Amino acid sequence: MDLPTLDFSLFASDRNKERNQFAKELVESFLNHGFVKLTNHGIPETLVQALLRSPKTKDLFDLDITAKKKIENLKGPHPQRGWSCKGAEVTAKLYKKNLHNNSNGDELKDEREFFDMGPPGDCLYPNKWPSEELPSLKSTLETSYRLLHDTSLQIVAAIEVGLELPSGTLVQRCIPAASEIRLNHYPPASLELLNDGKSKRTWPHTDFGIITLLFQDQVGGLELENRTEPYTFVPVIPGKPGDPSELVVNISDTFQRWTNDVIRAGLHRVDVPISMKGKTTGLCPDRYSSIYFFKAARDTSVGPLPAFVTEENPAKYDDITALQFQQQMTKILY
Repeated sequence: MDLPTLDFSLFASDRNKERNQFAKELVESFLNHGFVKLTNHGIPETLVQALLRSPKTKDLFDLDITAKKKIENLKGPHPQRGWSCKGAEVTAKLYKKNLHNNSNGDELKDEREFFDMGPPGDCLYPNKWPSEELPSLKSTLETSYRLLHDTSLQIVAAIEVGLELPSGTLVQRCIPAASEIRLNHYPPASLELLNDGKSKRTWPHTDFGIITLLFQDQVGGLELENRTEPYTFVPVIPGKPGDPSELVVNISDTFQRWTNDVIRAGLHRVDVPISMKGKTTGLCPDRYSSIYFFKAARDTSVGPLPAFVTEENPAKYDDITALQFQQQMTKILY
């Protein structure tokens, strides 16, 4: 299965034919796969590398446990902020097929630590920073947040065109910002551990928001569901070293709800690198990824939009706010 790779700069073209063709192909990829890869996405390469494996990012996860505990995310049904240790959340609980023999998933584990930040200046759910140890991290991530937010709005505007929705139908539901950046670190893990049936780098799941933007390093491991063979997965191959970065974008739960299942969220997981497939012993190397969970404004409804509700396809989801939905789903993780 070949995941489409599209040139995002075409949507900025002053030629309507190019814009419309790009938007059409974007929506087709989301319909067929729940995913797409974008080149010429507009995020500077220096920033991509800063998010992935710069000294700042690596130093964040190299902090001692005392420093990490100062900025630890408190488990609960609320937007996540700060550092979370391995196993803090259990993505296996988000997808029933991960659970066996009536298990509630408590014995399953994600071999991943991560750091979350929300909108700069968020008063309701303040961000947490290792200001003493890494004083420049805040400015780097706040700059990244604004660029990723703008890019997400452009992608959603392209989806409006591809779906032939009135301009602003989706974009207006994304302001003010309520999205989150996540930095992931997957420490080295043995294949024996990752094959024991209880531990994965990340279990199959879908995300909560509208769309998710992701950059991954060269180690790889991200896999998406092959919808022609449900619950089988194919790798999302990282770009070649030295080439401009590719932005991976997937549809998330809020968008599936808005479209009343017309466009479904992309099921995905993080598995071992391709080079280690089929092996039973060995050590998976460190892996880093950076994610932007693009979410609806907190008081916006995540119920189905009128354009997607018909007699043949009645509303499948309740009319709750984006914040209520996030709280509902985050509670499941813990």
